[in-house]
Amino acid sequence: MKFLDNFYRPPLRLVDGGDNNFYFFNDFQRVDQVLRFENNRDYPCLIIPESIKDVQQLAWRDVIDLIFLKGIHHPDLFKALKSTAPQSVICQLMGVKQLTVREYCHFAGISQSSYEYRQCKFALEERVLGIPQSMSWLSGAS
Repeated sequence: MKFLDNFYRPPLRLVDGGDNNFYFFNDFQRVDQVLRFENNRDYPCLIIPESIKDVQQLAWRDVIDLIFLKGIHHPDLFKALKSTAPQSVICQLMGVKQLTVREYCHFAGISQSSYEYRQCKFALEERVLGIPQSMSWLSGAS
């Protein structure tokens, strides 16, 4: 049974960087495990994407998977996806026509009211009421 594990491991995505250099961009914990604990007789499964488009889609797929982590702050992740991610790739991966809060919540499996509550709660927690922003007045006290 131990030898079957060699064939059923999660794949590592590698890109050939030339000059015998390979770059990986997913499953960092698995790569660490391979480098530290596995001997030369163990062979992880490798996939080498054929194009930069494949690399981008696989990398953004890993970002999309963050949506399903426990405790993720959805308003921040949505904001990051909306402002920095290539919209066509994100929409394709999520299976939506346009990235909106409604579509994001549907994909994440959360209610829009829960999303909005979290957004408002975070905004209130960030505000410091009644305390000066500069605490330099403390150093003057004797």
